[in-house]
Amino acid sequence: MEAATKVNWNDDRMDHFADQVEKRFDRVDARFDHLESRFDALQQGMIVTLASIMVAFAGLLVSFHI
Repeated sequence: MEAATKVNWNDDRMDHFADQVEKRFDRVDARFDHLESRFDALQQGMIVTLASIMVAFAGLLVSFHI
């Protein structure tokens, strides 16, 4: 009889632990979503910067040939 109570107690603890792990992974996912949006903004900024440099270089080449 005592063994059945102990098994139930352990199962309840494992269920509680599983719920806690799920909550923590939800928080980690939210943080990664936030970080991913920052990397997207950084990538867009780098693309705009590269395009600007290329346009400036092309304008410089054109001005030297005229």
